[in-house]
Amino acid sequence: MDIQEYFKGLISNQQFSENLNQQHYKFAHQLMPYIVENNFQDLLSKVIDKSAQNWILQLWNKYSELPIPNYTALVYPICNFTKHSENIGIIYITMPAPRVSPEAAYIAVIFKIDNEPPSEWLRSYFTLELGLTTSAYWTLAEWNNSNHINLGEFKYEPTLNNFLATIITEVKSRWS
Repeated sequence: MDIQEYFKGLISNQQFSENLNQQHYKFAHQLMPYIVENNFQDLLSKVIDKSAQNWILQLWNKYSELPIPNYTALVYPICNFTKHSENIGIIYITMPAPRVSPEAAYIAVIFKIDNEPPSEWLRSYFTLELGLTTSAYWTLAEWNNSNHINLGEFKYEPTLNNFLATIITEVKSRWS
């Protein structure tokens, strides 16, 4: 490779930042809400057979327009599952650190396990998003039927435990 080819392959810091933002946004605000609404059973099956992390990584990489494959191999969402109670499950994803609004720190699907097929289970998809005005703040949001609903400023320190506790409280009040 000669020096001209090398420089043609480089991108500016601004383009790199914009590409990262688009990847982050499309994953958390377009792809995952779509999966939760239309392919929840597939997501749940992958959690059960422990292939969800690999699938999430493949989906994440599909949204990467970066010519730097090593970057997306090092910085990617981490998928986990927990059962809050006998009938409430949570699939949560820790996102790469948000840098600009409305990138999310965490996303989660919380669902009510019952005797219906999983595609019929009550479920909600939440995000904890970075907001920036004169200072940084956090917003709790939800996606419902392809609509983004801002639930207001997050009142707690933006930790995973606080995020999960908040969404559990939110859905318990709705589902009881």
